[in-house]
Amino acid sequence: MAQNHHSDRFAPCWPLRRALGLTVLTLLGIGFYWKLTLVREQFIWFDHPDMAYLEIPRLQFQAREIHQGRFPLWDPHIWSGQPLIGQTQPGPLYPGNLLFSLLPLREGYLRFSWLNWYWVAIHVFAAWLLYLWICDLGLGQRAALFGGIAFGFGGFVGTVAWLDVVNGIVWAPAVLLFSFRAQRGIRPLGHAALAGVCLGLAWLSGHHELPILLSASTLATWTWFALRDRRLLLPACVCLAIAALVASAQVLPTYEFGRLSRRWIGLEQTVGWKDKIPYRVHTIYSLPARGMLGTVFPQIGRFADASCYVGWAFAGFAFFGAVTCWGERVVRWALVLAAGSLLYSLGSFAPWNGILYAVVPFFDKARIPARGMALYGLALSLLAAYGFRQALAEPASPWLRKLQVFFAVTGGLILAATAAFFLVDKNLDDRLPLGGLACLACCGLIAGWRAQRISRNWWFTGLLLVVLTELTSGGPSFYSSRFEPNPWPYASKLQANHDVAAFLRQQLHASGPFRIAVNDEELGINFGDWHGVDTLQGYVAGVSENILAHELHTPRTQDLLGVRFWLGSKPDRAPGIQEEVFQGQSGIKVFRNPNAFPRAWIAHQTKSVADSSWLRIAIQDPQLDLRTTVVLVGEAPQLERCGSNGQATILSRTPDRILLRTETACRGMLVVSETHYPGWEALLDGQPVRMWEAYGALRGIVVPPGTHEVEMRFRPRSVYAGLGLCAFGLLLATVIWMQRK
Repeated sequence: MAQNHHSDRFAPCWPLRRALGLTVLTLLGIGFYWKLTLVREQFIWFDHPDMAYLEIPRLQFQAREIHQGRFPLWDPHIWSGQPLIGQTQPGPLYPGNLLFSLLPLREGYLRFSWLNWYWVAIHVFAAWLLYLWICDLGLGQRAALFGGIAFGFGGFVGTVAWLDVVNGIVWAPAVLLFSFRAQRGIRPLGHAALAGVCLGLAWLSGHHELPILLSASTLATWTWFALRDRRLLLPACVCLAIAALVASAQVLPTYEFGRLSRRWIGLEQTVGWKDKIPYRVHTIYSLPARGMLGTVFPQIGRFADASCYVGWAFAGFAFFGAVTCWGERVVRWALVLAAGSLLYSLGSFAPWNGILYAVVPFFDKARIPARGMALYGLALSLLAAYGFRQALAEPASPWLRKLQVFFAVTGGLILAATAAFFLVDKNLDDRLPLGGLACLACCGLIAGWRAQRISRNWWFTGLLLVVLTELTSGGPSFYSSRFEPNPWPYASKLQANHDVAAFLRQQLHASGPFRIAVNDEELGINFGDWHGVDTLQGYVAGVSENILAHELHTPRTQDLLGVRFWLGSKPDRAPGIQEEVFQGQSGIKVFRNPNAFPRAWIAHQTKSVADSSWLRIAIQDPQLDLRTTVVLVGEAPQLERCGSNGQATILSRTPDRILLRTETACRGMLVVSETHYPGWEALLDGQPVRMWEAYGALRGIVVPPGTHEVEMRFRPRSVYAGLGLCAFGLLLATVIWMQRK
């Protein structure tokens, strides 16, 4: 058994050799993902409804605002305005997304080619981190390259279709790298602090499920460390505390939004923060037993938009590493992680997930058990690196001969089964025989290596060719081409209707802000975020409850919210009410609603109702003039009636700030058709004033007679507190790291 030697100081050649390995991984990544990097916009990875309809439009909104010199905290373009960071997806504060937002836009829009390169960069980065961890474990650079490719290009990371989800797991190797260095006594506090920073960054990814799983596995790992050596209790606390501080930038706004919103969970009904997600949802997103076979059979399918496919070569070497390196603690840890992750992924197909659901508070929020495949893939990649290291070190090992026989028998059986199946089904998936050929290729390479007929470099090169060929059956096989019969059914909607958006922007410049409603079956995407036009609704995961409680489909509610235009192939109101004013090349028409309210107005009467049910009744009451009467739940201020309502003029407007001028002859209420939400504050002539929840969801303030200037600005305490705690966590980690002991 080869011995590993670790020290606090790397070998003198470390920087150059590691840099060479990272360069090789980068070049392999560019070549492996050639569809996304070397062919100009023929293929894309994001032809997925949630990516094309939700995450990329929201990323577009953020990038557009950053290019205008400001970071938005509020998104005014969907659902009458919603908090950007609180909605989490796709990670507004995630470092990678922030860097991506700085890239040049094409005519104001994200470039598909940049999105492709960003996707490849994420996978290369994941491969880098596991490569560095394996190098640090002393397995050698070839084994590190082998494992890095498995993690970054295969398994869950290589097949998942979500930007925020993949960003939540790529930090796992870095968390474990620094945790295991601390466990070995190499600057325990410093490396524990770095592990905490990386875990906190995973929480900024924009999705909570994988950070929860990564946090749980990190806690279990540190508990295992501390049980063996109580001196590691303090580093464990440092790691978890700094992770909590760094994660606060995303967690606190998310918690605030979660308490005030309702969320879609995969069923028809929505749930609130206090509602327990029905276990039926966990059942839908559980990994069936056949899904485990997806480790080696890509045609088994994808579950929750991902699979655990790594191919026969990686799976075989992972098994070889498990049986030959059982005496090493990291291998035993990886086996426990793999087994635990698989059991968790099975969800409702095994009792353990249900027990956790019933016993652990808030466990129901992690509603997709199949995403445990991410940690299973990490463990498998690590074991494959150990197996390769052992095969490289001991070519005469009897276990390597058994692995050779396994590949020979498996390859033969697969090809025989393929031939038999082909006689029955001419449309057999071609990826099945490819797996058999890969097994036979591995058998031949191992035979040549054991007989010393192949040099170390050629053996390694041959294995790389085999594994990269096999992995192509995973993620890259799902990338969409724009030359298919039905090209890009989801992403194509991002490129459509730019002429309609241009017309709406002309109307915006001519007459001031307004809101639109769209036929989401025809347009699909978050039209507002993608094109920068305020939209009544949008494709989102959750919406603040005060807006969602309204009957948004009714003309009176839409008029109240200033919906001036309807987009669709046909009008959505009775004949003769809406006027067609524009038609785009796609056939989408723009219809004008004649009775839409302005985005800001002054009323001089109030009506108090008992609760939200009576509020909806009042809004739909045709006898009530909503322009002159503000409906409030509970307390209502005293206003004055005068000859005219007065005038409210929007002077300037950005996502986080609105400046208005009011002119009225008597005391009235200024109503701004934007969502009332914590963090919004109002200033009247520079002095803070109370903000009322007008019509149960909008912003209102009482204005005295005369001409006044009103400023509404978004200053969310949850965001500022979270950013402050995050900055403190990073500073604390820096201070701890600078302490040499």
